[in-house]
Amino acid sequence: MSGDKQLVYIELGNLMREMVRVFKNRIAEQTVEPIKITHEQFMLLNAISLKKDDVIQKDMAEFMGKDKSSILRLIDSLEEKDLIRRVVDKNDRRKNYLMVTKNGDRVLKSYQTIGAEMINEMQHNLTEAELQNFLNTVIHIKENTMNMK
Repeated sequence: MSGDKQLVYIELGNLMREMVRVFKNRIAEQTVEPIKITHEQFMLLNAISLKKDDVIQKDMAEFMGKDKSSILRLIDSLEEKDLIRRVVDKNDRRKNYLMVTKNGDRVLKSYQTIGAEMINEMQHNLTEAELQNFLNTVIHIKENTMNMK
């Protein structure tokens, strides 16, 4: 890999870390929610809320790209904060379904509003074509990364 390409990947990594850092800081500054959640908790809560089908606990580990024990800790912490609820399958006691509670929905919407405002700021003065090119490039890099496994 040439030095220029290596520099691009380093810059892309730095950009992603900076975006997460700014997001965390903005959330800390702007959220009025008494319940605070981490970036990972937000990602899991958001993933559960987006699923149209029943959300099975063990599937979340694969979906989030994390091991089962890490997901279990995240689920436990969200459940302790009354943001999600686990429901045991009546036919298979080993299977737990996850549901977002009313509190979870409120907290999620609060965080999503702040995130949407940030995204609008990040996209300021970018054309649709520039955004689409960026998205296509990121998707291509993600696909290449997934094929490396």
